[in-house]
Amino acid sequence: MNKCRILFLLTLLALAASGFRSDQPGRYFLSPTLSLPADHVQAFTFDFKDELLDDTLFQTRSKEGFPLSYHRRLKTSVCFDDKCRLLDVAIYWNITGRYLGFELPQKEYLSKTDHEPFTTDEYQRLNALLADEQSPLGNMSYEELVPRPYFTVKGIDGVTSATAKSVLDYIVKGAAYTTYKMWHFIYGPTQERVTELTIKSLSPELIMKILESGDAYDKLWALNHINGHVKPTPQILGQLLRFIDNRNYSLSERAINAISPTDLQSDSVQVLLLSKLNQADYSQKKLLIKKLKEAPFLNADVKTNLADQLPKLSAELVGDVLVLFQKFGVKDLPTYRAVSQLLRSENRFIGSKALKFLQDAGVTDEAISREMAAFRTSQ
Repeated sequence: MNKCRILFLLTLLALAASGFRSDQPGRYFLSPTLSLPADHVQAFTFDFKDELLDDTLFQTRSKEGFPLSYHRRLKTSVCFDDKCRLLDVAIYWNITGRYLGFELPQKEYLSKTDHEPFTTDEYQRLNALLADEQSPLGNMSYEELVPRPYFTVKGIDGVTSATAKSVLDYIVKGAAYTTYKMWHFIYGPTQERVTELTIKSLSPELIMKILESGDAYDKLWALNHINGHVKPTPQILGQLLRFIDNRNYSLSERAINAISPTDLQSDSVQVLLLSKLNQADYSQKKLLIKKLKEAPFLNADVKTNLADQLPKLSAELVGDVLVLFQKFGVKDLPTYRAVSQLLRSENRFIGSKALKFLQDAGVTDEAISREMAAFRTSQ
């Protein structure tokens, strides 16, 4: 029996022995990126540099080899008035590193002050609170949650009246320490190991599946991990172009950035970007023109279309296009004539940009030279 098979069996035995089951009621989960059946579990050991003795991170994978989720067991004491009970819970992460959910062993429960068990509503509230990566808990110490007179035992949990009113929106009442501890565990060193393992598993197929997620965080994560990790396929490029629109600036901006200079070696990709530019708002036009500057050359149709659009553009965008033309050494007469039309603009700033471009290009065409002279005289 090979080592991988032995590790797999040991992992399953460990999970079974721990009392964790997928069908028990003590599970509170969000939607995963990939809703594929689990096929096997792999165990990875790390020096997490935290206070837990358990250094194992479990990765669940599909039969296709895609990572589906990660989990690690959190075991620590929660104390109040010198009476302690064990916080024993498995924390799950999605493959993009976002919080996925938690699971309790059989007959285990979370408790509040005086060890009163959580209600169903409180479990659901905790699940929602833990999903907030931007929670103010990230910038708080536990002492800030509970006034110092109540903070007398290491690991103490706060009674409702003792918890600062300003943070009641971010914790389960009577379970300040439990909420705080779980949140910091979720967004601590383990989260970094999760994303590292997913990055090692990245493929064009997995990127496509993440891009198809209904979660915006997942999409952004995938867009941030294309360049330098996978070679974009036509399917990925098609998805990137679909994201470039006016509905979601963040997705659009990340999709544009995910297009590499190598991708821009394709005339068709440049033309498709141009089609997006024609439909884009001001901020996205700037991003698209900036992206075209990364291309190894400027497609002729793209150049002609940009020149034709100059009279419709704002002063700043006109300047961006002219810088683009200068970068690629655009010096043909049709482009010069299109730029010279800007000398008649009511916006003197636009006219000045056009004049400088034509002067730097050393234009000798007589008609354009007369336009330039007339503009200088009118200043």
